[in-house]
Amino acid sequence: RIMLSHAVECIPSSVEMWLALAKLETYENAKKVLNKARSTIPTEKSIWVTAAQLEEANGNEETVRTVIRKAVKSLTAHGVQIDREEWISEAEKCEKCGSVITCQSIIMETIGLNIEDEDRKSTWREDAENALARGSVATARAIYAHATTVLPGK
Repeated sequence: RIMLSHAVECIPSSVEMWLALAKLETYENAKKVLNKARSTIPTEKSIWVTAAQLEEANGNEETVRTVIRKAVKSLTAHGVQIDREEWISEAEKCEKCGSVITCQSIIMETIGLNIEDEDRKSTWREDAENALARGSVATARAIYAHATTVLPGK
């Protein structure tokens, strides 16, 4: 832990080192490490996702949603292109490692980005079917759940 603390001071742009350090820390210290990482590298989504997973692992489901919401807002403010496909892939990775709430939150916050209103139903159905084909059942459920909330009569 001491070595990684020193390493992130020497190479503050290393996302991998920040994430490794956070994993070695207690919950409270991991939050501090991830907050420092976010301020040092504000364009890196994996730091935000790791922060959401940390909150989920500690039973803070509402905080997970808040972290992902802030991630999208902050990344956009820092000029990061928010790509739906990348976020769906990130949601599937979260599902595979057991972070289902983080997966659902990612879908809720990003699935509607850059889609015309008239294309939502068909696009979301296709996204869910593709997720199912890849074995990502929770991701597909999250897509369908979001679609039925946004398009209740369809």
